[in-house]
Amino acid sequence: MKNILIHCAMKKEGEQIARLLNLVEKKKKEDEFNNIITTFEGKQNETKITLIVTGIGKQKTAIGLTKYLCENDKPDLIINIGYAGSTSAKIGSWVSINKSYNLEWDITGEQKYSMDDLGGQDLVTIEELEKLPCYSAECFVNNTDIKENVIFDMELHSVSLLADLYNIPLISLKKVSDNLSMDDYYKTVEDNKLMELESSIKYIEKFLKEK
Repeated sequence: MKNILIHCAMKKEGEQIARLLNLVEKKKKEDEFNNIITTFEGKQNETKITLIVTGIGKQKTAIGLTKYLCENDKPDLIINIGYAGSTSAKIGSWVSINKSYNLEWDITGEQKYSMDDLGGQDLVTIEELEKLPCYSAECFVNNTDIKENVIFDMELHSVSLLADLYNIPLISLKKVSDNLSMDDYYKTVEDNKLMELESSIKYIEKFLKEK
């Protein structure tokens, strides 16, 4: 049976996807170490689907995803879905990420935004969507020296590092919430129609149905 893992940072993101895929939230165990992630589980045809919510940020994502990978069967594919900012991509649009970078990673004269030996893989992209690189930051990005049209989030690079380490294909779909503005972000995310995430399923449906 094919095994797909979907990752979201926030529960309000994950619940939208879980609801559409008929995934059931798994009851947490009582000890504190099992409360790191929220897990939803289910099946589509002959595909096992697990959705985990790790919390916001690269550290929580790295801890939660590492815990999941250590305790469960290796997934055939990881799909990251969530909101993200952008320099100029249209608010409310879906973007397929082709490369993942760490905004804070900078070894002067040697490496900038990415490590030489890990996390530099090409992501699996969705043909019909705009393809852009994503820079993961430690905080909300309000301004940048990067001139190109790019995406900013706070989790993907951790997912990318672990996917590369475990040799797992990775898809990342980002819905643009703002153009580097906190005010725009909080206004936009209140617009349930504009910022719904259920439409992401039509872009990944073929991966859910493949045997």
